[in-house]
Amino acid sequence: MENKEKKEALERYLEETVSWEVDKINSLRRSHFAAWCLAIAGLSIGAICAWAVGQLSPLKTVVPYVIRVNETSGTVDIIKALKDGKTTYEESLNKYFLGWYLRYREGYSRTLAESYYYNVGLMSSGKEKNRYFSFFKPSNPNSPLNIYDVNEQIKIKVKSISFIEEDLALVRYISIFERVGNDKPELSHWAATVKFTYSGAPQSEQDRSINPLGFQVIEYRTDPDSNTSNARPSITYQPPKVKVNKVKPAVMIPATPAESSQ
Repeated sequence: MENKEKKEALERYLEETVSWEVDKINSLRRSHFAAWCLAIAGLSIGAICAWAVGQLSPLKTVVPYVIRVNETSGTVDIIKALKDGKTTYEESLNKYFLGWYLRYREGYSRTLAESYYYNVGLMSSGKEKNRYFSFFKPSNPNSPLNIYDVNEQIKIKVKSISFIEEDLALVRYISIFERVGNDKPELSHWAATVKFTYSGAPQSEQDRSINPLGFQVIEYRTDPDSNTSNARPSITYQPPKVKVNKVKPAVMIPATPAESSQ
């Protein structure tokens, strides 16, 4: 009887021991499974983050710029390389035509006056063309034909061209007045505001060789640069008219008899 009880107790002990080992193994398996799941999840998140950074890297690039400051006028100009892209090439093309328009319109030489006159008319539109023609005609006392003689000329040096809007530009330039026999030219600094467009109107071969894309200036205004004093006025600059208010003459009021007696 006693042996039977010992045998049953031993069997129960062995069963409990086996159950504990099974629970221990299952617990370890669950821990390993959870660890692998966390590791796989971490690797997946890391891979997604690396892919996202790789997709964002083209959007964040370091572009070096060279900033040039004019010592005389203080004008800031950004020098940058021409890159592939519609906007950059279009901007460079606009600057090219704007620069030549300023040279034609503000420059002067008696031998080149006819050519400049024709080119400005070709690159100007409507009202602006008529305004320039009226200004340049010999009957105008302020026309450069009446102001400058054959020994005098004006050269234009464009300092910077910036765009206020897509079709509106601010051009800063230097007007260089030279006279034969005078070694020291006279410099003056100016800023021109130019509104422009492109016209698809048909042109002759001669006109297309000068203005192949139909560049047209709609509005034009030039003023002295506020940063410098100007030694000589620009060709097309018209100083603002000062409005003088007329003073009415004083009215003499005759004295009354009572005041006269006093």
